[in-house]
Amino acid sequence: MADTAWEALRGKPLRFFASLWPLRTLTYVLSGAVIGALCLVWIPVALVLGAVVAAPALTRPLAALERRRVALLGGPPLPDPHRRPDRPGLIAWLRFRYREAVTWRELAYLGLHATVLLALDVAAVVILAAPILALGSVNLTASRTATDPAAGVSSDGLDVVVGVLVAVLAGLALLVVGFLAIYAVPLAAIAHAKVARLLLAPGPGETVRMLTRSRARLVDAFEVERRRIERDLHDGAQQRLLSLGMMLVGAQLEFDDRPEAARALINQAAEEAKTALAELRELIRGIHPHVLTDLGLPAAVAELADRASVPVTVALDLPRRLPSTVESTAYFVVAEALSNAAKHATATQISVTGGLTSAHLGIEVRDDGVGGADPGGGTGLAGLADRVDAHGGTLTLSSPPGGPTVLRLELPCA
Repeated sequence: MADTAWEALRGKPLRFFASLWPLRTLTYVLSGAVIGALCLVWIPVALVLGAVVAAPALTRPLAALERRRVALLGGPPLPDPHRRPDRPGLIAWLRFRYREAVTWRELAYLGLHATVLLALDVAAVVILAAPILALGSVNLTASRTATDPAAGVSSDGLDVVVGVLVAVLAGLALLVVGFLAIYAVPLAAIAHAKVARLLLAPGPGETVRMLTRSRARLVDAFEVERRRIERDLHDGAQQRLLSLGMMLVGAQLEFDDRPEAARALINQAAEEAKTALAELRELIRGIHPHVLTDLGLPAAVAELADRASVPVTVALDLPRRLPSTVESTAYFVVAEALSNAAKHATATQISVTGGLTSAHLGIEVRDDGVGGADPGGGTGLAGLADRVDAHGGTLTLSSPPGGPTVLRLELPCA
C-alpha cells in the first residue's frame, strides 16, 4: 500500500482508482473549496476585527486545520512550528508571533487558499462534473427528440443514421474526456497539499530548533529517569541486599550453637533474595522489557494488555520487526496511554490498533473514558511527545469532555 496519494497515482493508476484514494482526494478538494471560501470571507474580517495587529491570532485556527487536513492525502499531519513565547501576556505573544517567519507563511498560504487554491479546487470539481452534466444533456436531448417528432428530426433515413453516428461519436468523446477528467481531482489535491506542505511545514531552521528543544527536554527527562533508577536501586534492591547479607552473617554466627535459629535466618534470607530479584526484574522491565527485545512490539503490547486493570483489545498488523528505537518509543507511548486510561479516564474498554506502511508506523489507542485529558497536566504525555518528536514522528491527542480519548502515534520507520 502506498503511503501518499501521489505515490499511489504514480505507481499503478488503475489500482489507485480501485482504492479509497480517489474518495480521499475528492474529500480534500471539496473541503478545500469550503475552507477556501471561508478564508475569502474571514481574512478581511480578521484584518478588521484585529485591526491588523491581532490578525495572526484570528487566522491561526485555519492554518492549524490545514496542517491536519493534509493527512487525507497520506502521511501524518504537519507539526506546528510555532514556538512558545518566552514571556506571558497578549502583547508579548503578539510581538513574538510577528517575529516568526511561519506567521507570515501562514498568512501567505491563507491568502493563496482564498484565491488561487480556491480557484484550483473549484476548477477540479467543475472539470470532474462537466462530462457527467454534458452526457446527461445529450441523453435528455435525444430522449426529447425521440418522443417529439416536431423537435426537428427529419424522416429521412440518412439524417437518422447521421444523427446516430454523431451521438455515438459524442458519447465516445465524452468517455475519453471523462476518463481524463478523473485525474483532475487527484492532481489538484496533490498540488494543493504540496503548497500547504511548502508554506505550513517547519522550515530547515525551525526543524533544527524544534529538534534541539526536544532533545534538550529529553536530556532533562533522561536525567530525571537516571535519578529515579538510582533512588529505586538505593532504596529498594540495595537495602534488600544489605538485609540479605546481615541475615546470612547472623545465620553463620548461629550455625554452630543454634542450628534451628540459623535455619530460620537462612529461610528469611531466601525470601529476601526472591523479593530483591522481583524488584530488580520490575525495575529492568521499566527500563526496557525483555519481551520487546525478544519477540517484538505486538508481543510486548499484548503483555501490557494482559497486565492492564481494564480490558484491552489489541490489533497490531506488523509483518516484520522494526528498528529498536521505533519499537521502544511505540511501546512506552502505548504503556503510558494504557496507564492514563486506567488511572485518570475511568475507562471500561481500551483498544490498541495499528499497522505498518512502507515508511510509517501508525498506532491508535482509544478508550471510552470521561475524556478531558491534558498533556500539560502531568500525565507523562509531554515527555513522550518530545521523544516522538526527536524521532521525527507525531503524537496527537483528541480528548473532548465526555470522551472518547484517542491517542494517535505516527513514527517513520524507514
